[in-house]
Amino acid sequence: MARLFAKDYHNKSDSWYFNQAIIVLEKDDLWFWKTRNEDGNYQIRFFPAPSKQEYFAEYVDIVFNPETELIVSHDCSQCHTDESCRHYLSILRYAYLNLSTRIFEEEVVETCDGNALSGNELWLNIARNAVLYVEGIYNPETDKIRFYHQDLAPIDPILMGKLHSQEEINEIPQRQIEYYTANMGAFRDADLHLFSFLNKTRCAYSPKNKFWSIYKSDFAQALLIMQNCHTRFVIRETGEELIFQQQPYQLALRIEPSGTKNYSLRAVIIDELSVWFAGNPTWLFFRNRVYKINLPFRKEIIDHIFGSGEVLTARDLIYYRCLVHRELQEQGIYLDFEESISLPEIIDEIPVKRLHIKKLGDKILIGGSLVFSREREIPLSVLRFGKPLVYSQYTSPDKNGSAWFHLTPELFAKTQELLNKLPEPEMNRLEQYAELVFSGKERIEQLRTAIFELSDQDWDIQIDPELRNYFVAKIPLQVELIARHEEDIDWFTYEVRYHYRDLNFTHEELKRFFRSKEEFLHTSDGRLVFISNPQVFYEVEELLSRSEHKTDQVYRSRMMNLPYYLKLQEDNPAFRMQGDEWLEGFYEALLKRRLEGPETLPLYLQTVLRGYQKAGVAWIKMLAHYHLNGILADEMGLGKTIQALSAILSTTLGQVSLVICPKTLLYNWAAEIDKFHTNIPFAIVDGNKTTRMEILSNPNVQLFIMSYSMVLGDVAYLKNMEFEWIVLDEAQNIKNVSAQRTSAIKKLKSKHRLALTGTPIENNLTELWSIFDFLNPGYLGTLNKFKQNYLPAEGEITARLSLSRMVAPFMLRRIKKDVLLELPDKQEQISWCKLNTLQEKLYLQILDMVHKKLLPEGKEMPSYIHILAALTKLRQVCNHPHLANGDILPELEASSKLEQLLELVTEATNAGHKVLIFSQFVQMLSIIRKVLEANSLPYCYLDGQTKDRVTPIKSFETNPEIKLFLISLKAGGTGLNLTAADTVILYDPWWNPMVENQAIDRTHRIGQTHKVQVFRLITKGTVEEKILQLQQNKRELFETVIEGGQNVLKAMTKEDIKKLFSYSE
Repeated sequence: MARLFAKDYHNKSDSWYFNQAIIVLEKDDLWFWKTRNEDGNYQIRFFPAPSKQEYFAEYVDIVFNPETELIVSHDCSQCHTDESCRHYLSILRYAYLNLSTRIFEEEVVETCDGNALSGNELWLNIARNAVLYVEGIYNPETDKIRFYHQDLAPIDPILMGKLHSQEEINEIPQRQIEYYTANMGAFRDADLHLFSFLNKTRCAYSPKNKFWSIYKSDFAQALLIMQNCHTRFVIRETGEELIFQQQPYQLALRIEPSGTKNYSLRAVIIDELSVWFAGNPTWLFFRNRVYKINLPFRKEIIDHIFGSGEVLTARDLIYYRCLVHRELQEQGIYLDFEESISLPEIIDEIPVKRLHIKKLGDKILIGGSLVFSREREIPLSVLRFGKPLVYSQYTSPDKNGSAWFHLTPELFAKTQELLNKLPEPEMNRLEQYAELVFSGKERIEQLRTAIFELSDQDWDIQIDPELRNYFVAKIPLQVELIARHEEDIDWFTYEVRYHYRDLNFTHEELKRFFRSKEEFLHTSDGRLVFISNPQVFYEVEELLSRSEHKTDQVYRSRMMNLPYYLKLQEDNPAFRMQGDEWLEGFYEALLKRRLEGPETLPLYLQTVLRGYQKAGVAWIKMLAHYHLNGILADEMGLGKTIQALSAILSTTLGQVSLVICPKTLLYNWAAEIDKFHTNIPFAIVDGNKTTRMEILSNPNVQLFIMSYSMVLGDVAYLKNMEFEWIVLDEAQNIKNVSAQRTSAIKKLKSKHRLALTGTPIENNLTELWSIFDFLNPGYLGTLNKFKQNYLPAEGEITARLSLSRMVAPFMLRRIKKDVLLELPDKQEQISWCKLNTLQEKLYLQILDMVHKKLLPEGKEMPSYIHILAALTKLRQVCNHPHLANGDILPELEASSKLEQLLELVTEATNAGHKVLIFSQFVQMLSIIRKVLEANSLPYCYLDGQTKDRVTPIKSFETNPEIKLFLISLKAGGTGLNLTAADTVILYDPWWNPMVENQAIDRTHRIGQTHKVQVFRLITKGTVEEKILQLQQNKRELFETVIEGGQNVLKAMTKEDIKKLFSYSE
């Protein structure tokens, strides 16, 4: 056996210092114990025998690595980690001479610890149950509050507070400081902040009884920290815990007469107030319930309010009624004046700041005034006092009088800003007469420039008639549209009026002016006017270009344009629209996105639809009520289908509607109807021409569902039908304006139209134009004009805003984060598809073979292995026929399920989602990879043969460009944590739902901040649907199965197995 610590002893013993430093020890002078930690290293504690305790350190801890036979670290109770520690060097010599590595062959206690938690177990327990006892809150005889911390022992909160505030600490061993630093995270920052505050603010501390004392004047500040602490606070005298209320106390203040001349301000409190502590905020104690309230007063006034009352004079009432009342309102506190108190007139409102420019011989005189409501005017000179309240005489057209006026800080600032802009006056009579006098050609010219540059929003500039052709008035145009609804429900008429105060303009007058390119407009009364917002005119010009000019100043427009006008009014305060009663109701409905009155939905839908879905149905029905059509553009997974069906449900019996969708979604619509709307007679229009015509002529069908390709083939028949609704699902399928299918669909006739798409624009804006041309033909103008207006300027803000105003009223889009609270953490949805002709032919061939060879009538059940092999073949056909027959090329068109997958991932990635795609068949994943590559969709890949699992996982989690991850079902079952993904697609169902759930749980686990959407791709009428039914009907059976299809088959009856080998179209 080797000598203990031999390598370290030889490394150290060669130094001259070694022999000088060591303490000579004999055998058994040192004792020790040892453990083995989680790293496999030995931790040995050496300590002196009783006879040597006064000559040696209390203990020395050594960590030793048995693999390298070297010491990893040491820690001496006196010298800590000092490499020249004489106690450590003495142990090296002692161990080398007296001990061997044989000590590790003896039984050893193994230990385990970690540093993942914010503190060790002791600290976490103490922090979790921490209590401070507070004394003196209710005692009026003392001016101090005590905080007792004995329940925190053995932890010292004083040291924690000093470390938290980074104070300089002396006479505390470094070892203890490191220990505290490593474990203080067990306490909240607010708790540590409180300990620090008590250390700094204390007026006394008792080491014996373990309490801080602070003055009551500091307690309000302490309470501000205490409300956020995890530590509980218990009133020492009563044993009650302090409970901090989240809502502020509903307080009222009242002013009432006090004596013959004075008044008193008091708090009106119904409950019994135990004590209060004034500050910002102020704290009110009702026994152990603690409320905070923000009172905008000095501390001594707060004490008076809750005590004997604050004494006020008659003059104070003006201040309190105006300024104090305003501040209290901001805090939700009501100030009441006793009824007998009579107050003078107080005018508290924002005045108009007016300048009067007059001619005084060859000089210019500017007078300033403030004009309040009812044209009550006071001179600007009142500002010279610098006080917020002045008592002043006023003039008005009705009568003159006197009142108190509130002068806001903004008035003082704007007046000073005005004086800074004006040139130096010849005479400054502002303080006495509110006048400035200017003379001299150069100075008057400077004045002219300064007046023009003054913001028209800040000053009302009144120019004497004889100066109107010299000084320019800057004005913002206000435009008003007076609209009336016509008898023809699809039209309305309107007049355009422009004005600014006493100025009025016609559209033609402004049109001539803007065409002239002149800088200033000459009005009929001789004024020079500069229009500061010419864009208002051009926006109206755009409206008129979309309207018919009916008579002089009266225009006519389609109802579908009205939402754009309203959106313009919403975005531009200079634009106002007034309508008759019918139009006002329309405005209200557009703003609320619903009709007035309660929404009528069948009872079963009331419980099924989420809140945002009910709002979507109400929006669709509102548009339909006004003969308008829109786009429901909700993000994938929010239930556009059920919202559309719920709107169609309101159609009266006998009227027929049409849903057009990609062929891969035909059976998803059917499944939604079967699930939620069993009372809608529907038919899927599919098959050969004769079959389709028979279906379309069926008088008992209320809703036809057909694919885009079938519409093109049957347009000659369909265009003669009158539909109540036409709904386009995945409406981006008509994005190509020149495509035959787009042209065919636009020929169809219907009363209402609805487009469903999560991506109304995939490549360029003409796609949006095409959808709107189907919904509201002519609304976005001709295609050429649309391209001219918007395509060259797709990046320009003005063009984008204009188009946004046009389409916003007709588009409703919610994304998952908008409705996060309404969504379950995990949504599962079955996405149905149907075998195409090639798949169906191969599927039926395999079924025929099974019935002839494996399941002939009258014979016993064959081997489960053969049955499982046959079922696997059928499942492969559902995925892609190439898996079952290598002669069939692995192309996209050969599998309807693969086509559906591509549509799903395209929509999901376009919307920014990250998607996991699972399949049991690695060969199927290879086919999917080729399809993704052909469509330039980057992805990560993982199956059971992947050796480096870390790289693809890290790439998917951190690279925003990679939104797809292909994973074999078994490889993804364990060891993955992919919380970047929020969408899971199970390409094929597996016998055991536990395996599928493991795959789903790769995303739906701790750390996931998104709602997770799960899609199961199931082929209708096949073994996949049968597996799904078995999972649902025999869940208990499946939950007992560990893995493998063969075990499942053994647990099934003969009838169950036969059902698997059936096919229903």
